[in-house]
Amino acid sequence: MGSDIPEKIAVIGASSMVGSRFCELFKNQKNLIKADLKGENNIDITSSESVNDFFKRNDFDVAILFSAYTDVDRAETERDNKNGICWKINVEGLTNIVETCKKTKRKLVFISTDFVFDGEKGPYNEDAKRGGDPAKISWYGITKIRGEETVETLEKDYIIVRISYPYRSSFPKKEDFARQILKRFDEGTLYPMFTDQVFTPSFIDDIPEAFEFLIQNRSSGIFHIVSPNSTTPYDFAYELLRTFGKDSSILKKGSLADFLKIGDKAPRPLNSAMLTTKIQYLGYKPTDWREGIEKIFAQSKN
Repeated sequence: MGSDIPEKIAVIGASSMVGSRFCELFKNQKNLIKADLKGENNIDITSSESVNDFFKRNDFDVAILFSAYTDVDRAETERDNKNGICWKINVEGLTNIVETCKKTKRKLVFISTDFVFDGEKGPYNEDAKRGGDPAKISWYGITKIRGEETVETLEKDYIIVRISYPYRSSFPKKEDFARQILKRFDEGTLYPMFTDQVFTPSFIDDIPEAFEFLIQNRSSGIFHIVSPNSTTPYDFAYELLRTFGKDSSILKKGSLADFLKIGDKAPRPLNSAMLTTKIQYLGYKPTDWREGIEKIFAQSKN
């Protein structure tokens, strides 16, 4: 992996947590165009002029959009505000990319989330209906639902990849799900981990591999790149701490249902577990969460 994607690829959001790992794993890929809001090859997705200019300046076949607003709780403070930064980036910015892909006949790979579901009917397959009870879907989730709908106007020239609570071994700019747990545990500030939330976390290294697989297979549609087996935040944290040689016995248990009653946090689905049936049928099996923890532990030692 990491050197022979035949298509020329524009990586939009190359310095993001997931985008940067894609670039690391494909560092020998000659047909890679790395783009960000700032830098040598700049693009501001919220500006249609900037997007059009980027597409004109660069020769590529596939655009992978890693740029997104992902602060779920802060996004909730903008609920129903289409002038807010979350809507501007996740909907209007994406729309600029989609419309330019249409005009220039480029394929788009878009990253979405398990937050497009309300958590009432999990686990969800790739064809499950988005949405549900609006009161149980965060504003961030609503913007990603709108984003998926916009991407689907490309007909077959798109891939939507849904991920969930991504984690990796190292990324100084932002804490992922696993490293936040480790850091807070070491600081003595780790909150009780939920036992009533069911989810399927994504090992970040799977995402570039899956993109390579899907692009080479000329795939289109929606795919889930998450652990094939579900877990709870408590069980994930317990295994994570144990693997990293920490005293997991002092880990406290909590309830997402109780947490959401506080009223100042964004809604989160109680069961957002996603099935990986579709991509496994094609021949790619994502990493199980237990194996993923072992992998990031091994990577952290190198």
